Amino acid sequence: MKKGILFWDVDTQYDFMRPEGRLYVPGAEGMIDNVSKARRFAMDKGYSMLASMDWHQDGNPEISNVPDFQDTFPPHCMAGKPGSERIGYLGNLQIDIVSNEQMNDLAKLVGKEQFHITIRKEQLDVFTNPNTAALIGILKPESVVVFGIALDLCLRMAVEGLLKMGGMKLYLLRDVVKTLGIKSDKEVIAELKTKGVEIITLADLNKIF
Repeated sequence: MKKGILFWDVDTQYDFMRPEGRLYVPGAEGMIDNVSKARRFAMDKGYSMLASMDWHQDGNPEISNVPDFQDTFPPHCMAGKPGSERIGYLGNLQIDIVSNEQMNDLAKLVGKEQFHITIRKEQLDVFTNPNTAALIGILKPESVVVFGIALDLCLRMAVEGLLKMGGMKLYLLRDVVKTLGIKSDKEVIAELKTKGVEIITLADLNKIF
């Protein structure tokens, strides 16, 4: 992994990012170009990427026909359906899949000079996938650049999980994030800043990396 730097792409999927998606994040379609720019920067510069993605089945605890929009949500990003697909530029690297069941070959997946891996999850927090913490433990990144959605839910949880693991500098791309609306972008960004996350923009990437 180049220079100990990892890019972390959170849930940039059709159902969240398109107005016709089943759990649309307001305004998310306006940042699809920025999602592509963030991915392109990482890949063109030789940096590796982990991406979380919702991968739901009927019966998952998060899925409900009477959702409260905090712990439960309408059916979305159902496994193998178009709504689960990541959108925007994905590059030319082979994209490896980490399932929600414990895997034993993680070191092989991240042993490449550059990798692009998606981590499937059935709950809001990517760290409920038993492989997530193990991957970070193997990689021991020095810096992680985080972007995606929803800033007030899955993305915030991912950042907090990384903070708990410690030993790395976290950057949040503020022009490549959106909240679902439980909290405002400004409020969540302020909270993360107080926890030591550095807030940057796409324009800052070339200066820092």
